[in-house]
Amino acid sequence: MKSGYPIALSLSLAWGVASFTLVDAADVPEVHYQSWDQNHRLVVRDSIGIDLIRIEPGEYLMGGSEPAEKVVQAFPGAEMNAEDFADEYPRHRVRLTRPFFLGKFEVTVGQFRKFVDETRYKTEAEEDGTGGWGYNPETAKSEGRRPYFNWRSTGYPQTDQYPVVNVTYNDALAFVGWLSTREGKRYRLPTEAEWEYANRAGSESLYSNSDDPREVPSFARAIDVLRQPEFHHVQELTIRPNDPSAFPAPVGSYAANALGFHDMHGNVWEWVADWYGAKYYSESPMDDPQGPASGEVRVRRGGGWNSFPFYLRSSFRNINTPGSRCLNLGFRVAREL
Repeated sequence: MKSGYPIALSLSLAWGVASFTLVDAADVPEVHYQSWDQNHRLVVRDSIGIDLIRIEPGEYLMGGSEPAEKVVQAFPGAEMNAEDFADEYPRHRVRLTRPFFLGKFEVTVGQFRKFVDETRYKTEAEEDGTGGWGYNPETAKSEGRRPYFNWRSTGYPQTDQYPVVNVTYNDALAFVGWLSTREGKRYRLPTEAEWEYANRAGSESLYSNSDDPREVPSFARAIDVLRQPEFHHVQELTIRPNDPSAFPAPVGSYAANALGFHDMHGNVWEWVADWYGAKYYSESPMDDPQGPASGEVRVRRGGGWNSFPFYLRSSFRNINTPGSRCLNLGFRVAREL
């Protein structure tokens, strides 16, 4: 991000259930910054180093941009049929009526660590004793759940610039709740409609900048179908540490999309706010859809570093129970104005 002008804060507003509460300025440990990127979009940086890009109101066509049968033909190795992703249809018009901010990058290990250090929070993988998922170099495979795997311990080397993984939906909510109080702004997970709008960045192709699965490695950390054409489930995938696509990459390692967001294809799956409804698109309102009012599983989007390119498509919808924690699952934050 280009350097900007510092904005000194004399107070912070803590987000409460019913009102804002004044907090002493000494409780705000760092100075916030704002700047404009090369496309004149407003970028702000909060006190823990999260860069957020302002998204203006707009509308787009959400859902599968190609007939399901044509998508199946484009991915012969995925062993999928059209019924497997019928939830991406019907394609429908969505209008986002309010501006909001969205994280330029996925939340990092270092940013999550600040949350844990300040609150002594324990993730569900640590609290319930069942652990999460990790990489076992002896078998060259991902394994889980194991008590010794969690966001700190993944089985592969990670720095503070890596996307945090092994966090549940509830862990993500705890993080945005803490950040809301700390910053005096309402942070949350993006809705599924907001996420796809930012991912597509004005495109109508399979990916935000391509229709060709073979081009995925040039803009996303994911399985390279040219080197590994056969589809495998995550648990069956052999992972060699010297493979250039093994494990997540530090956030921002790949070029941004047209709206300035990085890693919205691949690297790690990202929790979004919505409950999942297989037929929700047929009843979704046009303005600011929030997903079903209730459900059993939550939506995650974008694909991960060990995902076949089929799953990285802009319209693909995946699901997990709120307590799921995975080696390829993290999140990105939204912030209201």
